Amino acid sequence: MMQESKHAQRTRRLESTFTFNWNHGTFMHLAKHILRRRAAHRTHLLAILAGLGLAGSLGAPPATAGITGVCPDGSMFIVNRKADIPCARAKQVDPHDMPPIRPAYLPRPHAWQVFQNQQDPNNPYNLIDGAREVREAALPPTRSEPSAAPEPEAQQRAALPPVSAPQATRSPVPAPTRQAPSLSTEDLRDLALFIELSQTRLPARFDAGSKDPVRIDLAHSRAFQAVLQQHLDREQLGPVVVFAAHAGAPAAFHANFTFVQGHVAFHPDPKNPEEFGVLRGTLGELADGGAVIGYAVLPPNVALDEPMDVYWNDRRISVALLR
Repeated sequence: MMQESKHAQRTRRLESTFTFNWNHGTFMHLAKHILRRRAAHRTHLLAILAGLGLAGSLGAPPATAGITGVCPDGSMFIVNRKADIPCARAKQVDPHDMPPIRPAYLPRPHAWQVFQNQQDPNNPYNLIDGAREVREAALPPTRSEPSAAPEPEAQQRAALPPVSAPQATRSPVPAPTRQAPSLSTEDLRDLALFIELSQTRLPARFDAGSKDPVRIDLAHSRAFQAVLQQHLDREQLGPVVVFAAHAGAPAAFHANFTFVQGHVAFHPDPKNPEEFGVLRGTLGELADGGAVIGYAVLPPNVALDEPMDVYWNDRRISVALLR
């Protein structure tokens, strides 16, 4: 008897398990049996993968969370580790509970900070000259010691200078050779209108607030720069910025502008018409509705088409006055 093949043996086992009835779909029962075996294997495989994933999640180190806080000087920090906190006695705060940053704590350019330190009257470097002036003013006037014997009246008269001799007088302080240009009423009105309309295209404005009820608009006028260059008789002139200050309430307005761009920090001298000038109004106390129109001449290496920081009092804006 011939030996059964493996295929015949497998078929005989299936025949003993399933009664072949072609009319009742025996092959459908066989297919369901195979699908059940596959589903069992798949469930086992998913359980293994889920266990591996859970073990990986339990064994993985937690993600490092950032640490935010405030230092005693008012500066704020965001670090990854507690050891990187840049100050002592820092207060750690949730990022959602961080206080708003005040303008005094905003980062400022190094050149601007150096200039402010040089202008600070409490700077020890500036206190030296002030102390000398105070000491000299406190000294009593020098008096000549009396002589042992009074001089004869004839000798006293001889010692006096003749009447015709010129008396020594202090040389007068030379007045500035140049003044700010004088514009007509129509020109001032057109310049004020130009500054106001420029805010719609290139906004550069210090808005009035409760502390400083003065609104200041800045702009660049090529026409006025040509007039100023001709008035000062200068072959080359740095960029000229014109401004208009309007007081919404009685307030003080002084020319304490500082222009910062890159490493350049410039504070125009209000007494030098080649750096600063007033075209209308006066500096100082402004009445309600008072206005001042003036100009500032910046250094030649300042580019008006690049961003520039402008400081006035303790406020700052970033502007570009050309496109």
